[in-house]
Amino acid sequence: MTGFALLAFLLAVPQPDLLGDGQRAFARGDLDRAEALFREHVKRFPASAEGWSNLAAVQARRGQYADAVPLYEKALRANPRLVEVHFNLAVALSQLKRFPEAARHFRAFLRSYPNEARARQLLGLCLMESGDMRGALEELEKSYRLNPRDGSILYALAYAHARGGDEEKAAAYLVKTESNPAQAKLIEGLLLYRRGMWAEAKEAFREVVRLQPDFQPAIAALGRLELLERNDAAAIPLLEKAVELNPQDAESTYQLGVLYDRNGDSEKGKKMLERAIRLRANYADPHYQLGRIYHREGDLEKALRELETAKRILPDQEAIRLALGRVYQSLGRIAEARAEFEEVRRLKARVVERDRLRIESDTLMKEGPESR
Repeated sequence: MTGFALLAFLLAVPQPDLLGDGQRAFARGDLDRAEALFREHVKRFPASAEGWSNLAAVQARRGQYADAVPLYEKALRANPRLVEVHFNLAVALSQLKRFPEAARHFRAFLRSYPNEARARQLLGLCLMESGDMRGALEELEKSYRLNPRDGSILYALAYAHARGGDEEKAAAYLVKTESNPAQAKLIEGLLLYRRGMWAEAKEAFREVVRLQPDFQPAIAALGRLELLERNDAAAIPLLEKAVELNPQDAESTYQLGVLYDRNGDSEKGKKMLERAIRLRANYADPHYQLGRIYHREGDLEKALRELETAKRILPDQEAIRLALGRVYQSLGRIAEARAEFEEVRRLKARVVERDRLRIESDTLMKEGPESR
Protein backbone atom coordinates (compact mmCIF):
# COMPACT_ATOMS: atom_id res chain seq x y z
CA MET A 1 0.00 0.00 0.00
CA THR A 2 2.86 2.32 0.88
CA GLY A 3 4.44 1.67 -2.53
CA PHE A 4 1.20 2.61 -4.27
CA ALA A 5 0.97 5.85 -2.28
CA LEU A 6 4.58 6.69 -3.20
CA LEU A 7 3.86 6.06 -6.89
CA ALA A 8 0.79 8.27 -6.71
CA PHE A 9 2.87 11.02 -5.07
CA LEU A 10 5.53 10.80 -7.78
CA LEU A 11 2.92 10.96 -10.52
CA ALA A 12 1.48 14.08 -8.91
CA VAL A 13 4.80 15.95 -9.10
CA PRO A 14 4.44 18.51 -11.94
CA GLN A 15 6.69 17.83 -14.94
CA PRO A 16 8.79 20.72 -16.28
CA ASP A 17 7.23 22.59 -19.21
CA LEU A 18 10.33 22.49 -21.37
CA LEU A 19 8.58 23.68 -24.53
CA GLY A 20 6.76 26.54 -22.82
CA ASP A 21 9.80 27.63 -20.84
CA GLY A 22 11.88 27.53 -24.01
CA GLN A 23 9.36 29.69 -25.88
CA ARG A 24 9.39 32.24 -23.06
CA ALA A 25 13.19 32.31 -23.07
CA PHE A 26 13.11 32.76 -26.87
CA ALA A 27 10.70 35.68 -26.52
CA ARG A 28 13.07 37.31 -24.01
CA GLY A 29 15.95 36.91 -26.46
CA ASP A 30 17.76 34.35 -24.30
CA LEU A 31 18.63 32.07 -27.19
CA ASP A 32 21.13 29.90 -25.31
CA ARG A 33 18.56 29.07 -22.64
CA ALA A 34 15.86 28.51 -25.26
CA GLU A 35 18.08 26.16 -27.26
CA ALA A 36 18.98 24.11 -24.16
CA LEU A 37 15.31 23.72 -23.22
CA PHE A 38 14.21 22.79 -26.74
CA ARG A 39 17.02 20.25 -27.07
CA GLU A 40 15.99 18.64 -23.81
CA HIS A 41 12.38 18.60 -25.01
CA VAL A 42 13.15 16.81 -28.30
CA LYS A 43 15.45 14.42 -26.43
CA ARG A 44 12.47 13.37 -24.32
CA PHE A 45 9.90 13.68 -27.12
CA PRO A 46 11.69 13.01 -30.43
CA ALA A 47 8.37 13.02 -32.35
CA SER A 48 7.54 16.59 -31.22
CA ALA A 49 7.16 18.69 -34.36
CA GLU A 50 6.80 21.82 -32.21
CA GLY A 51 10.06 21.04 -30.45
CA TRP A 52 12.03 20.65 -33.69
CA SER A 53 10.40 23.75 -35.18
CA ASN A 54 11.24 25.88 -32.14
CA LEU A 55 14.80 24.60 -32.13
CA ALA A 56 15.05 25.55 -35.82
CA ALA A 57 13.71 29.02 -35.03
CA VAL A 58 16.58 29.56 -32.58
CA GLN A 59 19.12 28.76 -35.32
CA ALA A 60 17.29 30.98 -37.81
CA ARG A 61 17.26 33.87 -35.30
CA ARG A 62 21.03 33.52 -35.03
CA GLY A 63 21.31 33.60 -38.83
CA GLN A 64 22.46 29.97 -38.93
CA TYR A 65 20.08 29.01 -41.71
CA ALA A 66 22.05 25.96 -42.83
CA ASP A 67 21.49 24.51 -39.35
CA ALA A 68 17.84 25.60 -39.24
CA VAL A 69 16.79 23.89 -42.49
CA PRO A 70 17.26 20.22 -41.42
CA LEU A 71 15.53 20.97 -38.10
CA TYR A 72 12.50 22.44 -39.89
CA GLU A 73 12.50 19.37 -42.14
CA LYS A 74 12.44 17.12 -39.04
CA ALA A 75 9.45 19.09 -37.77
CA LEU A 76 7.57 18.49 -41.03
CA ARG A 77 8.39 14.80 -41.01
CA ALA A 78 7.07 14.60 -37.43
CA ASN A 79 3.86 16.42 -38.36
CA PRO A 80 3.24 17.20 -42.05
CA ARG A 81 0.06 19.06 -41.08
CA LEU A 82 2.02 21.76 -39.24
CA VAL A 83 1.69 24.02 -42.28
CA GLU A 84 3.29 27.11 -40.75
CA VAL A 85 6.64 25.32 -40.74
CA HIS A 86 6.61 25.44 -44.56
CA PHE A 87 6.77 29.25 -44.39
CA ASN A 88 9.67 29.32 -41.94
CA LEU A 89 11.54 26.64 -43.88
CA ALA A 90 11.01 28.57 -47.12
CA VAL A 91 12.43 31.74 -45.55
CA ALA A 92 15.51 29.84 -44.34
CA LEU A 93 16.01 28.27 -47.78
CA SER A 94 15.68 31.65 -49.49
CA GLN A 95 18.33 33.07 -47.15
CA LEU A 96 20.59 30.27 -48.40
CA LYS A 97 19.60 31.29 -51.96
CA ARG A 98 18.04 27.87 -52.59
CA PHE A 99 15.19 29.59 -54.40
CA PRO A 100 13.47 26.69 -56.23
CA GLU A 101 13.21 24.71 -52.98
CA ALA A 102 11.99 27.79 -51.11
CA ALA A 103 9.32 28.36 -53.77
CA ARG A 104 7.97 24.83 -53.27
CA HIS A 105 7.53 25.40 -49.55
CA PHE A 106 5.93 28.82 -50.01
CA ARG A 107 3.41 27.17 -52.36
CA ALA A 108 2.72 24.48 -49.77
CA PHE A 109 2.07 27.18 -47.16
CA LEU A 110 -0.15 29.20 -49.51
CA ARG A 111 -2.41 26.23 -50.20
CA SER A 112 -3.64 26.64 -46.62
CA TYR A 113 -3.19 30.42 -46.33
CA PRO A 114 -3.88 31.83 -49.83
CA ASN A 115 -4.36 35.41 -48.61
CA GLU A 116 -0.99 35.83 -46.91
CA ALA A 117 0.48 38.76 -48.84
CA ARG A 118 4.00 38.37 -47.43
CA ALA A 119 4.21 34.72 -48.49
CA ARG A 120 3.08 35.62 -52.02
CA GLN A 121 5.64 38.41 -52.20
CA LEU A 122 8.46 36.11 -51.11
CA LEU A 123 7.27 33.41 -53.50
CA GLY A 124 7.34 35.97 -56.31
CA LEU A 125 10.90 36.96 -55.45
CA CYS A 126 12.00 33.31 -55.35
CA LEU A 127 10.41 32.67 -58.75
CA MET A 128 12.12 35.77 -60.16
CA GLU A 129 15.51 34.54 -58.93
CA SER A 130 14.71 31.11 -60.41
CA GLY A 131 14.09 32.65 -63.85
CA ASP A 132 10.29 32.28 -63.87
CA MET A 133 9.46 35.93 -64.55
CA ARG A 134 5.84 35.27 -65.56
CA GLY A 135 5.15 33.32 -62.37
CA ALA A 136 6.97 35.96 -60.31
CA LEU A 137 4.85 38.80 -61.67
CA GLU A 138 1.65 36.83 -61.09
CA GLU A 139 2.49 36.25 -57.43
CA LEU A 140 3.73 39.80 -56.86
CA GLU A 141 0.56 41.25 -58.40
CA LYS A 142 -1.54 39.06 -56.07
CA SER A 143 0.57 40.22 -53.12
CA TYR A 144 0.04 43.86 -54.11
CA ARG A 145 -3.73 43.40 -54.36
CA LEU A 146 -3.75 41.86 -50.89
CA ASN A 147 -1.58 44.62 -49.38
CA PRO A 148 -1.35 47.69 -51.67
CA ARG A 149 0.25 49.88 -48.97
CA ASP A 150 3.40 47.78 -48.62
CA GLY A 151 6.24 49.72 -50.23
CA SER A 152 8.45 46.64 -50.44
CA ILE A 153 5.89 44.96 -52.72
CA LEU A 154 5.80 48.05 -54.93
CA TYR A 155 9.57 47.95 -55.26
CA ALA A 156 9.53 44.22 -56.04
CA LEU A 157 6.93 44.80 -58.77
CA ALA A 158 8.89 47.68 -60.26
CA TYR A 159 12.06 45.58 -60.26
CA ALA A 160 10.34 42.54 -61.78
CA HIS A 161 8.70 44.56 -64.56
CA ALA A 162 12.01 46.31 -65.29
CA ARG A 163 13.78 42.96 -65.60
CA GLY A 164 10.92 41.63 -67.69
CA GLY A 165 11.10 44.54 -70.13
CA ASP A 166 7.82 46.38 -69.34
CA GLU A 167 9.16 49.89 -68.84
CA GLU A 168 5.79 51.58 -68.38
CA LYS A 169 4.64 49.30 -65.56
CA ALA A 170 8.06 49.44 -63.90
CA ALA A 171 8.00 53.25 -63.91
CA ALA A 172 4.38 53.35 -62.74
CA TYR A 173 5.11 51.19 -59.71
CA LEU A 174 8.35 53.01 -58.94
CA VAL A 175 6.68 56.42 -58.61
CA LYS A 176 4.23 54.96 -56.07
CA THR A 177 6.90 53.94 -53.62
CA GLU A 178 9.42 55.80 -51.50
CA SER A 179 12.05 53.15 -52.12
CA ASN A 180 15.57 53.67 -50.87
CA PRO A 181 18.02 55.41 -53.23
CA ALA A 182 19.87 52.22 -54.17
CA GLN A 183 16.67 50.39 -55.14
CA ALA A 184 15.33 53.34 -57.11
CA LYS A 185 18.65 53.80 -58.94
CA LEU A 186 18.79 50.07 -59.77
CA ILE A 187 15.37 50.20 -61.44
CA GLU A 188 16.35 53.39 -63.27
CA GLY A 189 19.44 51.59 -64.57
CA LEU A 190 17.39 48.60 -65.73
CA LEU A 191 15.02 50.90 -67.63
CA LEU A 192 17.94 52.69 -69.26
CA TYR A 193 19.44 49.31 -70.18
CA ARG A 194 16.18 48.22 -71.84
CA ARG A 195 16.22 51.41 -73.93
CA GLY A 196 19.73 50.67 -75.16
CA MET A 197 21.21 53.61 -73.23
CA TRP A 198 24.13 51.54 -72.00
CA ALA A 199 26.45 54.35 -70.86
CA GLU A 200 23.69 55.92 -68.76
CA ALA A 201 22.66 52.51 -67.39
CA LYS A 202 26.26 51.74 -66.43
CA GLU A 203 26.52 54.99 -64.48
CA ALA A 204 23.25 54.22 -62.67
CA PHE A 205 24.49 50.75 -61.67
CA ARG A 206 27.83 52.18 -60.53
CA GLU A 207 25.95 54.62 -58.31
CA VAL A 208 24.05 51.69 -56.76
CA VAL A 209 27.32 49.91 -56.00
CA ARG A 210 28.72 53.11 -54.47
CA LEU A 211 25.67 53.22 -52.19
CA GLN A 212 25.66 49.46 -51.45
CA PRO A 213 28.94 47.74 -52.43
CA ASP A 214 27.50 44.21 -52.15
CA PHE A 215 24.16 44.85 -53.90
CA GLN A 216 24.24 41.74 -56.11
CA PRO A 217 21.68 42.75 -58.79
CA ALA A 218 23.65 45.92 -59.61
CA ILE A 219 26.98 44.05 -59.71
CA ALA A 220 25.48 41.42 -62.03
CA ALA A 221 24.02 44.14 -64.27
CA LEU A 222 27.38 45.90 -64.50
CA GLY A 223 29.04 42.62 -65.43
CA ARG A 224 26.44 42.03 -68.11
CA LEU A 225 27.06 45.46 -69.64
CA GLU A 226 30.83 44.94 -69.68
CA LEU A 227 30.29 41.56 -71.36
CA LEU A 228 28.09 43.13 -74.06
CA GLU A 229 30.76 45.74 -74.70
CA ARG A 230 33.32 42.91 -74.89
CA ASN A 231 35.26 44.39 -71.99
CA ASP A 232 35.99 40.92 -70.65
CA ALA A 233 38.71 41.99 -68.21
CA ALA A 234 36.13 44.06 -66.32
CA ALA A 235 33.19 41.69 -66.84
CA ILE A 236 34.80 38.56 -65.37
CA PRO A 237 35.53 39.85 -61.83
CA LEU A 238 32.11 41.53 -61.67
CA LEU A 239 30.26 38.36 -62.62
CA GLU A 240 32.47 36.26 -60.36
CA LYS A 241 31.47 38.50 -57.46
CA ALA A 242 27.80 38.34 -58.52
CA VAL A 243 27.90 34.53 -58.46
CA GLU A 244 29.76 34.54 -55.15
CA LEU A 245 27.06 36.77 -53.61
CA ASN A 246 24.24 34.72 -55.15
CA PRO A 247 25.31 31.19 -56.18
CA GLN A 248 21.78 30.55 -57.51
CA ASP A 249 22.04 33.31 -60.16
CA ALA A 250 21.74 31.15 -63.26
CA GLU A 251 22.08 34.04 -65.72
CA SER A 252 25.35 35.35 -64.27
CA THR A 253 26.64 31.77 -64.04
CA TYR A 254 25.85 31.27 -67.74
CA GLN A 255 27.51 34.55 -68.73
CA LEU A 256 30.59 33.69 -66.72
CA GLY A 257 30.76 30.39 -68.61
CA VAL A 258 30.67 32.28 -71.91
CA LEU A 259 33.46 34.57 -70.74
CA TYR A 260 35.71 31.78 -69.49
CA ASP A 261 35.37 29.98 -72.82
CA ARG A 262 35.89 33.17 -74.80
CA ASN A 263 39.11 33.83 -72.88
CA GLY A 264 40.67 30.43 -73.47
CA ASP A 265 39.50 28.34 -70.52
CA SER A 266 36.87 26.17 -72.18
CA GLU A 267 36.91 23.53 -69.44
CA LYS A 268 36.06 26.08 -66.78
CA GLY A 269 33.52 27.58 -69.15
CA LYS A 270 31.79 24.23 -69.69
CA LYS A 271 31.55 23.65 -65.94
CA MET A 272 29.83 27.00 -65.45
CA LEU A 273 27.44 26.37 -68.34
CA GLU A 274 26.54 22.94 -66.93
CA ARG A 275 25.98 24.55 -63.54
CA ALA A 276 23.66 27.14 -65.10
CA ILE A 277 21.58 24.29 -66.58
CA ARG A 278 21.30 22.66 -63.15
CA LEU A 279 20.23 25.98 -61.61
CA ARG A 280 17.46 26.74 -64.10
CA ALA A 281 15.22 24.28 -65.91
CA ASN A 282 14.58 24.86 -69.63
CA TYR A 283 17.45 27.35 -70.00
CA ALA A 284 18.31 27.21 -73.70
CA ASP A 285 21.30 29.58 -73.76
CA PRO A 286 23.83 27.36 -71.91
CA HIS A 287 22.77 24.35 -74.00
CA TYR A 288 23.42 26.43 -77.14
CA GLN A 289 26.84 27.58 -75.93
CA LEU A 290 27.83 24.03 -74.92
CA GLY A 291 26.77 22.86 -78.36
CA ARG A 292 29.00 25.43 -80.03
CA ILE A 293 31.96 24.49 -77.81
CA TYR A 294 31.57 20.75 -78.47
CA HIS A 295 31.25 21.41 -82.20
CA ARG A 296 34.42 23.47 -82.14
CA GLU A 297 36.19 20.67 -80.26
CA GLY A 298 34.97 18.03 -82.73
CA ASP A 299 32.69 16.18 -80.29
CA LEU A 300 29.75 16.13 -82.68
CA GLU A 301 27.50 13.79 -80.71
CA LYS A 302 27.62 15.98 -77.61
CA ALA A 303 27.17 19.08 -79.76
CA LEU A 304 24.12 17.52 -81.38
CA ARG A 305 22.59 16.59 -78.02
CA GLU A 306 23.02 20.08 -76.57
CA LEU A 307 21.73 21.90 -79.65
CA GLU A 308 18.73 19.62 -80.08
CA THR A 309 17.87 20.32 -76.43
CA ALA A 310 18.21 24.06 -77.04
CA LYS A 311 15.97 23.75 -80.10
CA ARG A 312 13.25 21.99 -78.09
CA ILE A 313 13.27 24.86 -75.62
CA LEU A 314 13.49 27.70 -78.18
CA PRO A 315 12.39 26.36 -81.57
CA ASP A 316 12.24 29.81 -83.20
CA GLN A 317 15.75 30.98 -82.31
CA GLU A 318 17.73 31.52 -85.52
CA ALA A 319 21.19 31.09 -83.95
CA ILE A 320 20.26 27.72 -82.46
CA ARG A 321 18.81 26.42 -85.74
CA LEU A 322 21.86 27.64 -87.67
CA ALA A 323 24.31 25.99 -85.26
CA LEU A 324 22.29 22.77 -85.37
CA GLY A 325 22.33 22.82 -89.16
CA ARG A 326 26.09 23.10 -89.16
CA VAL A 327 26.43 20.12 -86.81
CA TYR A 328 24.13 18.05 -89.07
CA GLN A 329 26.31 19.13 -91.97
CA SER A 330 29.48 18.01 -90.16
CA LEU A 331 27.82 14.65 -89.42
CA GLY A 332 26.98 14.19 -93.11
CA ARG A 333 23.23 14.40 -92.42
CA ILE A 334 22.68 16.70 -95.38
CA ALA A 335 18.88 16.56 -95.60
CA GLU A 336 18.50 17.54 -91.94
CA ALA A 337 21.09 20.30 -92.36
CA ARG A 338 19.18 21.73 -95.33
CA ALA A 339 15.94 21.63 -93.35
CA GLU A 340 17.53 23.65 -90.54
CA PHE A 341 19.05 26.20 -92.96
CA GLU A 342 15.68 26.57 -94.67
CA GLU A 343 14.05 27.20 -91.29
CA VAL A 344 16.67 29.89 -90.58
CA ARG A 345 15.75 31.61 -93.86
CA ARG A 346 12.06 31.41 -92.98
CA LEU A 347 12.64 32.89 -89.53
CA LYS A 348 14.71 35.73 -90.98
CA ALA A 349 12.03 36.47 -93.56
CA ARG A 350 9.39 36.55 -90.84
CA VAL A 351 11.41 39.10 -88.86
CA VAL A 352 11.86 41.27 -91.97
CA GLU A 353 8.12 41.15 -92.69
CA ARG A 354 7.24 41.93 -89.07
CA ASP A 355 9.56 44.97 -89.14
CA ARG A 356 8.08 46.13 -92.44
CA LEU A 357 4.54 45.96 -91.08
CA ARG A 358 5.53 47.80 -87.92
CA ILE A 359 7.17 50.60 -89.92
CA GLU A 360 4.08 50.93 -92.13
CA SER A 361 1.85 51.01 -89.06
CA ASP A 362 3.99 53.68 -87.39
CA THR A 363 3.93 55.76 -90.57
CA LEU A 364 0.13 55.59 -90.79
CA MET A 365 -0.23 56.57 -87.14
CA LYS A 366 2.00 59.62 -87.69
CA GLU A 367 0.13 60.71 -90.81
CA GLY A 368 -3.25 60.56 -89.12
CA PRO A 369 -6.56 60.69 -91.06
CA GLU A 370 -6.45 61.84 -94.66
CA SER A 371 -7.39 65.43 -95.32
CA ARG A 372 -10.77 65.88 -96.96
